[in-house]
Amino acid sequence: MRISTVFLLFIFCFAAYSRILQVGTNKQYDVPSKAAAVVQEGDTVEIDAGIYTGDVCAWNKNNLLIRGTSSYAHLAAGGNNAQGKAIWVVGGNNNVIEYIEFSDCTVPDRNGAGIRFEGTNLTIRHCYFHDNEDGILTDSNYKSDIVIESSEFSHNGYGDGYSHNLYIGHVRSLTFKFCYSHLAKIGHNLKSRANTNYILYNRIMDEETGNSSMLIDLPNGGRSFIIGNLLMQGPNAENRKLISYGAEGLTNPVNELFVVNNTMVNKRSAGATFVGIQNGTTIAKIINNIFTGPGEVYTGTADTVTNIHFADVAQAYFADEENYDYRIFFRSPAFDAGTALGSVSGFRLVPEYEYIHPMSYTLRIIYDYIDIGAYEAPPLDVDDDLYLSSFTVYPNPCHDYTTISFNLEKEQNINLRISDLLGNVCYSLNTEMLDIGKHQLNINEEIISKLPTGSYTIQISSPYFSKTELLKVVR
Repeated sequence: MRISTVFLLFIFCFAAYSRILQVGTNKQYDVPSKAAAVVQEGDTVEIDAGIYTGDVCAWNKNNLLIRGTSSYAHLAAGGNNAQGKAIWVVGGNNNVIEYIEFSDCTVPDRNGAGIRFEGTNLTIRHCYFHDNEDGILTDSNYKSDIVIESSEFSHNGYGDGYSHNLYIGHVRSLTFKFCYSHLAKIGHNLKSRANTNYILYNRIMDEETGNSSMLIDLPNGGRSFIIGNLLMQGPNAENRKLISYGAEGLTNPVNELFVVNNTMVNKRSAGATFVGIQNGTTIAKIINNIFTGPGEVYTGTADTVTNIHFADVAQAYFADEENYDYRIFFRSPAFDAGTALGSVSGFRLVPEYEYIHPMSYTLRIIYDYIDIGAYEAPPLDVDDDLYLSSFTVYPNPCHDYTTISFNLEKEQNINLRISDLLGNVCYSLNTEMLDIGKHQLNINEEIISKLPTGSYTIQISSPYFSKTELLKVVR
């Protein structure tokens, strides 16, 4: 009898703290705020996909799982806010939020957030924050760990430079990975004052039209790992730095910066700095990064190992730079050119993943030596016939023109080079994306007439193959 009573009490307690509250049309609660009013610690709140216009609330219980079902549940605030702060004010501890979209929050002090976090420990996965005055804004809490994964931040910020796509306060740690943060309104795409920052395998960029301030701002330093990210500063960026470290004072307990295996592209023409490091930083290591475009690689003091700086984006041989595909292939100077790394305080510096757009990832497979940048190139033993089934040059020898004919088995962009036997490039051409099928590139008299009689190499290549033929020019 006593055992049965204990068992029933256990079942009652488990049920009491493991309820599922359902929100949506014809569900227990028609809007999330009604569920927030009755939620108990340990509950799961499932919100049907759909738009919940103007609905705002506070969540103050602990150990909650709040998630959209089947797709995003969209909290379209329409300028509304809870407590003058945010769409959701999250005050509980150890809560998890998934598959929720937050938009259009405004407040009088211009810091209206999708989420204002005031508790301890928060995990956010697969969420979308856009067109708020702040995407996420957190209070200071040195016992708190923030984890944000596979989420998008876009067009957040009031436009005064003091609000951002997300702004993490003085917390114990921030883990930000597999995310897409872009097009912040004059503010930063990511700002964090955390003691420890793990910024891993993200796509953080202005794109062509954005006018954010900095891509990553760590104003108070901290032990910070920036690994495997794609970082692109656009031509309209408000600030010359892509990454800023410690600019408001190195007040965090440990100030060590590790910038490893990132790919960074700068399109801001004047005075750019890829990594700005505050003097007094204890350790700063910049290793295995691709820097593309004009500007200084870093300011301040840093140890640098096996980085490559391409002044011209064409030199990087990216797969499709115009569409922000920064994968490299075997013909890149970054191929097999990196330095193998160890660990710092138990955290491995060797990148484990690669960002896959949108907001996903794959394992990074290192074949021989690690490549420089955020992506590992495929191995050399690629079957070229999978991508190019024919390649001819005719007439050859040529007098005043020649035609390169080829058949593509995969849609790709092509690079053509004519070089002398010493390797000097006499002519080059980069095509747009070409369809599968037969193509011709005509080398006309204007080009051939500039080549003295002799032998040359004519090479066509893409991210997937490289083919070379000998070309003879006669007069």
